[in-house]
Amino acid sequence: MWDFGEAEILEPEAIGEPGQRVFRLRVMSGRDTASLWLEKEQLAALTLAIRQLLDQMPDPPVDPEPLARAASFPTEAKVDFKIGKLGIGYNERERMVLIFAYTQEDDEDARPTFSCQVSRSQSQAFADCAEEVVSAGRPVCILCGLPINADGHQCLRRNGHSGLPIASE
Repeated sequence: MWDFGEAEILEPEAIGEPGQRVFRLRVMSGRDTASLWLEKEQLAALTLAIRQLLDQMPDPPVDPEPLARAASFPTEAKVDFKIGKLGIGYNERERMVLIFAYTQEDDEDARPTFSCQVSRSQSQAFADCAEEVVSAGRPVCILCGLPINADGHQCLRRNGHSGLPIASE
């Protein structure tokens, strides 16, 4: 298990063109670095969970500090794996948001493979940035929820045509 403690940088990143992007969390704590690869939906869910957690805080909302960027993130991080499952928590005494990541191979009862903690203002800045990263992809069809490609979209609900098979019941 890697426990990065208080992370100086927690940054979402999308690499590639919309429709072909891969996503990761870049984490830096001192000299330690981590590339945690995840799906777009996982990043969106993490962002939503952080927003909900911050909304439940009894204290007034905090102004997000500017998201610290990893200016010289190494090409090979100390920790590098694809996330299977994510979790968050809150340390009331320290007033820190906890992030837990598990590999795809981890058992249901396994300890997290990776953990770090960030301040509430860092969490707010991360959520703002992550929403921009997620929304910068292909637009989503409001009728069927599938992405709209640059070369068009065949929406089953709009025109009765789709290249996707219809599941039988």
